[in-house]
Amino acid sequence: MTAEELQQVDDLAFDARGALGALVTAMSWGATGVWVNFAPALSPFALVAWRVLIAALFFLGFFPSVRRGYGPAAAGLGTLLVVYYLAAVFAFQHAPVGEVSLCIGCAPLFVLCYRAIGGRMPVWNELLAVALTLAGLLVMVWPGWHGVDWAPGTELGLTSALGAAALTAAYASIHRRLALQALAPSGAEIGRVAFVPLGAVLLGVASLSGSSGQLLPSDLPAAGAVLGLGIVSTALPTLAVAVASSRLAPFLNTLIRLTTPLFATGFGWVFLAQKPTWWTAGGAVLILSGLLVQSLVLRRVQGLRGGGG
Repeated sequence: MTAEELQQVDDLAFDARGALGALVTAMSWGATGVWVNFAPALSPFALVAWRVLIAALFFLGFFPSVRRGYGPAAAGLGTLLVVYYLAAVFAFQHAPVGEVSLCIGCAPLFVLCYRAIGGRMPVWNELLAVALTLAGLLVMVWPGWHGVDWAPGTELGLTSALGAAALTAAYASIHRRLALQALAPSGAEIGRVAFVPLGAVLLGVASLSGSSGQLLPSDLPAAGAVLGLGIVSTALPTLAVAVASSRLAPFLNTLIRLTTPLFATGFGWVFLAQKPTWWTAGGAVLILSGLLVQSLVLRRVQGLRGGGG
């Protein structure tokens, strides 16, 4: 068989554990917005601080040793990831979780932008994906632009979500470039190296910028939300996405993880009573169609490893 035929076989190969890893990743990231909304009094700095510190403790407990020589890369990628978490948490605090998740899911568009800046211009299939995704975003925000069905701060939240998408695209692009050079740290290494000092810094910022009520969970639901955010939506998907990436072809891995906004919308509806509008549903169909087209075009490209929530 030729190399191209072998690639086509690999693209269609199905591995149950890999598929489960991709599905767990999508569900875990989809729950992020619910955890954030269960602890509304905490500042974004405190939420992200506790999120990364809890994840770091998890990694320190289950991965007591890591490879040497990856410190600078792990610190840099970890910093980018924490800034992404800040943008995402702020977005979830100000806009419906389904719409925020759809905006963050547009990260592949920013990957195309970064490649275009680097000299690799998109082909017509990718331009079609961009057109579909942008049309979906326009449909989703159309009522808000005309003063309908938007709570105060929603526009700011969705803008922050797009910023989070740009950050996770940058993280994925840099991580992939390092991986091709055999210089990429694992998720556990990033958590061990970067999350403890960055979490401590964020706690310091939170303590200086707000009251104790914005720094510590004040009741049991908020404490449970912080734990869920750190373990279920940070540590767990970090491990699950590694399983999915190692056992499942990037094409199928990316397709399964496109369900993240669907999980986010469902969780928001059930747990937060954030019923999606027809405008959101229509926009979601276009956005996911655009991302699907891009997945078909980029079958040989490693799927995004950091984003969603």
